Amino acid sequence: MRVQADADQLPSAPPLAVDDLWTEHYARLVDLAAAMVGSRARGEELVQDAFAKVLKRYDTIANPGAYIRTTVVNGAKSELRKREVRRRLGRKAAGPATVDADDEYLTDALHRLSPNRRIAIVLRYYADLSDEQIGEHLGVRPATVRSLLARGIADLREVIDR
Repeated sequence: MRVQADADQLPSAPPLAVDDLWTEHYARLVDLAAAMVGSRARGEELVQDAFAKVLKRYDTIANPGAYIRTTVVNGAKSELRKREVRRRLGRKAAGPATVDADDEYLTDALHRLSPNRRIAIVLRYYADLSDEQIGEHLGVRPATVRSLLARGIADLREVIDR
């Protein structure tokens, strides 16, 4: 399920120049995407693709920062779905999964979680989003988000304690 990032539904913010949007959001979005998909290189690609999509509609978007974050999350979700299909079909996922050495342990633990639990944890602790905002990205209710977070954290504790 794709999250709609309809500009009319997002709160208005002062418009940013494209360069300012890039400067303000790029690094944080790469970290977010990399945490979700487990590859810094793939995270950078997802963010660059998102910026390309946003630039096509930039003049019509009320809140480009929120729109681009939604676009990155949707791209990461799509990537995870494709990987799952490849896994089920017995094909190797496209591209190497490279991770910074310092983050390897946490990234490995995160990737043992189900995609929705992983995305919920990343959006909460990397992007500092509320239950309602995470629910919008995942297409679920805030109570479901709280459940995903609680179960995801419990699963992480099990993995880390091993």
